[in-house]
Amino acid sequence: MEDVTATASPDIPMHPAIAPISYLLGTWKGQGEGGFPTINSFSYVEHLNFSHSGKPFIAYTQKTWKLNSGEPMHAESGFWRPKPDGSIEVVISQSTGLVEVQSF
Repeated sequence: MEDVTATASPDIPMHPAIAPISYLLGTWKGQGEGGFPTINSFSYVEHLNFSHSGKPFIAYTQKTWKLNSGEPMHAESGFWRPKPDGSIEVVISQSTGLVEVQSF
């Protein structure tokens, strides 16, 4: 993916907790190929946005469209939360109702 915008507004001070992952800030977009055993392969365009509001987390949104038709495919949103021990908790809610909580 390529970074297509600058980081979040300089008017909002960045919380020190997000400094280690601040390289994510901005809007990213790219093209990809997908496939599953039960369906035909497909091409898509994906946009990801990482932003901050001065709080100790980064807000995340993702949207995917079919490359040829522009038809929406998938969307999700959530938060990336750095923890004091250096790990990162990622909480994501998908438009299908699935919620994921990951820590790494």
